[in-house]
Amino acid sequence: MFHAYTGDEQFDLQLNRFTHPELDPSVKGDLAEVIPQLRTAGDWYPCWSELARRREVAGDHAVASGYWGAAAFYEPLDSETKRTAVAGFRREFYAGWDGPELERLEVPYAGSSLPALRIRTAAEHSAEPLLLFGGFDSYTEEMAGWLRALGDCGRDVVIFDGPGQGTALMRGLTMPLAWERPVGAVLDALEIERCAAMGMSLGGLLVMRAAAFEPRITRAVAMDVFYRMFDALEIRLPRTAGVALEFLVWCRASGVLDAAVSRLAARDHDMAWKLQQALAITGTDSPHALLYELVRWSLAGLGPLVRQDVLLFAGERDQYVPLRRLDQVARELVNANSVTTRVFTDAEHAAEHCQVGNLPLALGAVRDWLDETEERLP
Repeated sequence: MFHAYTGDEQFDLQLNRFTHPELDPSVKGDLAEVIPQLRTAGDWYPCWSELARRREVAGDHAVASGYWGAAAFYEPLDSETKRTAVAGFRREFYAGWDGPELERLEVPYAGSSLPALRIRTAAEHSAEPLLLFGGFDSYTEEMAGWLRALGDCGRDVVIFDGPGQGTALMRGLTMPLAWERPVGAVLDALEIERCAAMGMSLGGLLVMRAAAFEPRITRAVAMDVFYRMFDALEIRLPRTAGVALEFLVWCRASGVLDAAVSRLAARDHDMAWKLQQALAITGTDSPHALLYELVRWSLAGLGPLVRQDVLLFAGERDQYVPLRRLDQVARELVNANSVTTRVFTDAEHAAEHCQVGNLPLALGAVRDWLDETEERLP
């Protein structure tokens, strides 16, 4: 279930994301110790890295991995602390993995490679594989851990860090809007002729883009629906501020934009993190250049190109995506073979972004939908 630990919306989402006291009750003691110390974003690395090292010594690898993930979250991409925390997160993930067979792969891409994992979830794989990727700040290892909630879904699951994500970003690969390119590279390398595809968070936009241009995708899942990048920047701003921001972008008022966004980031750790991460994944070097780039990141005009079966999720209290976007995306998918929507609620402990708080419920719904739509594939 989702816990409102601090009253700070972003802090609470990340605390629920990286710690799972339902799986290990001893985590509650660590939370009681660390939460009073988390006053600013700068407190996360020293607090969580100390706890992560303590858990490593105790051999609690899965817990240590989550703590290292929390330690990494607010750190700048090019910092030594980020590299240390990400290395710890990945090292402890593999040390603590006790799930199905897991194959580590490297997919050639743009003169470098994309890290991928293939998880064997059943003895026989008659169903189409599921291709899974994240969005704004994800890692393959984190999503692999979440897939335990999916259970034996009777299909291989392939997870990858695309350019701009996870380890691929740390290799210098920035994120393209043309997401069909990394998807195509993975499908080519693994010789996959047909698959379902699922994108999480910003991946909800990326999966629709990929489905529009990659015919090997037969079904698409957006967890959650994500219409445009600007929504995540504006959703917690006063409406007048959001309108003003978009007007300044339209006017190309670069100096004013740099000053305004910098002021917002200086007094709001959520905005500061969004700015820091977005600059990194897009490879832009200023707030105004970033905002000019983000205008392109939208599903506008792509809906009619999607012809697959589509599953769209939304959380009624998503802090990054307005709930109204769910109906809008569904309406724009005019040529989809079918469109299924689901809104998750507080009562289900799944109202937050990507259903953090009740992943088993959400992933169970994905599994059921995949089984149902599998039966009517040509």
